[in-house]
Amino acid sequence: MIKLYWISVNMQQTNKRYPLGAHLIVKHLGYSHHGIYAGRGRVIHYSGLAHFIKKRPIEITSLDAFSHGKKIHVRSYDAPRYRGKVVVRRMRSRMHENHYHLIINNCEHLCSWAITGIESSTQVERMMHRLTTIGYVSSIMSYMNGMMLTVATTCFALVLYIKKKLRDQAKMNIPTYQFLREKAEKRNIDPTSPLVFIEPDKKETI
Repeated sequence: MIKLYWISVNMQQTNKRYPLGAHLIVKHLGYSHHGIYAGRGRVIHYSGLAHFIKKRPIEITSLDAFSHGKKIHVRSYDAPRYRGKVVVRRMRSRMHENHYHLIINNCEHLCSWAITGIESSTQVERMMHRLTTIGYVSSIMSYMNGMMLTVATTCFALVLYIKKKLRDQAKMNIPTYQFLREKAEKRNIDPTSPLVFIEPDKKETI
């Protein structure tokens, strides 16, 4: 695995000398732009992301045009496959290529290929990781929403059941229901049952 680390460079020094074939990076809001230093203050890069993600070819430009006044970072590799002039030569071999693609063939893919022989993009990998995480979270939330709906429905049913029981209990404390209950107990009848009619006691005549 290739280990990467960052070296910040102060762009106030316009005459800063970078190693030939260095992987240069400029960070923008939400993305970073990549290029290879070709010497004499020039950078070879895929200009697509430098022009608001428009499809543009691989081109050579000045450091100032590449950085747009922002700080330049240099990405260093522990064991690069290619170095110096060879990296620049590889970049020049693809000059004017116009197959930019944000996901599979962007400026970072190009620089990684020139140095390691492998096209890779850490920012695309991070984006895919974030999208995967969002997908998992959304799935869990969807599942949890289903569970919460079931719990809410059960709780609502329990509330209705408890309210009914409380109403029944309140009714049983009314004198009329107490009277009916006493009469019903003598006849083993549930006084709360519907359509129950309790006949009045008949007095025996002598």
